[in-house]
Amino acid sequence: MTSAEFFQIFFYVSNWDLKLNVIMLCIAGLYLVLTGPMRHLFPNAEPAKGSARIKFLSGLLIYYIANGSPLNILGHELFSMHMLQMSLTFLLAPPLLLTGIPAYMYRALAKLPGVRKIGHFLTKPLVTIFFFNGFFTFYHVPYIFDASMNNEWLHIVTHYGLLFAAFCMWFPIFCPVPEWDRMKSLHKLVLIFVNGILLTPACAIITFTDLLLYDQYQTMSTIAPIMTPIHDQQLGGVIMKIMQEIVYIGAIAIVFFRWVRTERAKDDAELQAYKEGNPTPS
Repeated sequence: MTSAEFFQIFFYVSNWDLKLNVIMLCIAGLYLVLTGPMRHLFPNAEPAKGSARIKFLSGLLIYYIANGSPLNILGHELFSMHMLQMSLTFLLAPPLLLTGIPAYMYRALAKLPGVRKIGHFLTKPLVTIFFFNGFFTFYHVPYIFDASMNNEWLHIVTHYGLLFAAFCMWFPIFCPVPEWDRMKSLHKLVLIFVNGILLTPACAIITFTDLLLYDQYQTMSTIAPIMTPIHDQQLGGVIMKIMQEIVYIGAIAIVFFRWVRTERAKDDAELQAYKEGNPTPS
């Protein structure tokens, strides 16, 4: 199979999930309405920034590409494409969606009975570390993985469970509600680094083993016969690790430069106060 033939799969309309497309469009429309003309339904609703809307809509688009495009079909044929799906769905889309939702929506959600207490626990840094990375590693245990791929309901549960865990993992790092963001920037950097370390063993095992781990990918793909199953599996581990490094390094850069900007603003405020003979702001 040539590369041209491989990419032709993406040009057939029947290979795209129309149902998920409609769902994504409805979510996007509802979001634009609730952040625009109907934001008055929420108390103290500040206008949504254009950058927030871009992030949310980009997150939806990435989620759809991962789960509604022909990539989803290829993910059932090639383990490497499945891992690309995982990377887009659980590493890249969640922080964009999370930071694209206005703070007033989170405040309204937190007023529902039990939500704030449960949310506070599940977004504690130590909890998120083991919740997401533990869930991810457990999911890739061969028996669990094969069961999930062969049972639609179990697949749905594991998919949305991992997605929820991913949101919890990213929440303390990119907390979208200013008054809830109490984690120091240095601690955020450490949290991202630890998350990267804990995801490494699963990627390493998948990449360096000479054994085919998953029943789903024991034979060469019939739709895209471009590599042997063992090479496909090893490529999957490499893709997951590379995508993780790209996303986490990007997150580290964002947190670091925000930290620098905040410290610089504090220094400027202190210098201005000193020049004016006012007490240094705390």
